[in-house]
Amino acid sequence: MGSRVVVTASVDDQGLAWLMHRRGWPRLVAQDPGVHRIGLLVSKSGPNAVNSIACEYLAQMAVDEINSDGGLRGKRAELLVVDDATDPHRAFVESRHLLAAGCRAIIASVTSASFAAACQGVGASGIPIIQPHLNEGGPETTSVFRWGERPLAQVRALAQVAMESAGGRRWYLIGNDYCWSHAAHRDSKRVISEAGGHVIASTFARLGTLDFSRVVEDIERKGTEIVLSTLVGADEVAFQRQAHSAGIRSRCETVSLTMEEATRERVGDAAATGIWVAFSYFQSLDDREGDELSSRYRAQFGQLAPPISSFSHAVYEALMSYSAAARRCRNDDPISVANQLHAPRERIARRSVASPPPDFAHPGTLQVGQARIGGFALVDPAPPGRTTRGRARRSSSPLRAL
Repeated sequence: MGSRVVVTASVDDQGLAWLMHRRGWPRLVAQDPGVHRIGLLVSKSGPNAVNSIACEYLAQMAVDEINSDGGLRGKRAELLVVDDATDPHRAFVESRHLLAAGCRAIIASVTSASFAAACQGVGASGIPIIQPHLNEGGPETTSVFRWGERPLAQVRALAQVAMESAGGRRWYLIGNDYCWSHAAHRDSKRVISEAGGHVIASTFARLGTLDFSRVVEDIERKGTEIVLSTLVGADEVAFQRQAHSAGIRSRCETVSLTMEEATRERVGDAAATGIWVAFSYFQSLDDREGDELSSRYRAQFGQLAPPISSFSHAVYEALMSYSAAARRCRNDDPISVANQLHAPRERIARRSVASPPPDFAHPGTLQVGQARIGGFALVDPAPPGRTTRGRARRSSSPLRAL
């Protein structure tokens, strides 16, 4: 007789609400004056969904830790998670839903286009809305916060080591056709020119592109020596895999401004190896606070949970920073909390999360890494005045495995 396999699955309330909303049912979340509700706007679907699971996990962990420390002003903190589907229109609608549900703040781990739409959705409500991770910068108001790394600083940290490793100066820039990549390419051209490099092409693909064969052919045809990618999510995964399959990695150095740990896992060890990155956080930082955060994360969500990256770590930091600001206020007024967020704040996790100036993440605050099997290796800073020389295919800078 043959065997019969029975698979049983369960869906929690949040998962059921998300599925029903995707099927067209209206989102009905009543306000509850007994809780301090915080919204998380994240890309659970669409091209930018690559790192959403870890962002949601770390957001929930932060809220759990806030509650274990007494909550916020006598109320239990509650996380309300919504999906923008990597679509600015959906981001606008979902931000309105979070506002209607009584959220006192919104952490938006989404693309810059979706963040701008969410800011419009929040309007003049005065509740803090925070983009915690990598972004191109932009206007800040009393309640709008753009934290995280900046492309200008990333390329400043990466340009010299990439040209030295390539033994060349010819750069090809590829990104998505929206505000993030356009601004990142503008900043990259400035830095590359200052470093003595030459941008031979700057091209953009529609967000959601999965076939980069023409771009790969153009990279080869133009005699590229360094490829710089500002693609996001699934687009970055598809491009890096196809570039590797075409042999680009063996002929060019590659710099990515977006390939954190979760994206590197999706790209795969073989296709990712050798790619240069610069972030303020890596999962295996060799400090006690980073190890403790990782240990708590694994204890709560298991050894198979997605890796912590600069993106998801920034979500955790933003929530802990918000909670510290809320506790310092004399009342629950969102504008008072937003004002506190503009003030210097205590050290959260491994570094300060004080409100950044427009050129946040100066190169000195970033870690330069190169993808290796199983993760990244950190690059020790090059001595001042070091210049590109030779055509060595590997960097002569010392690497520390992560």
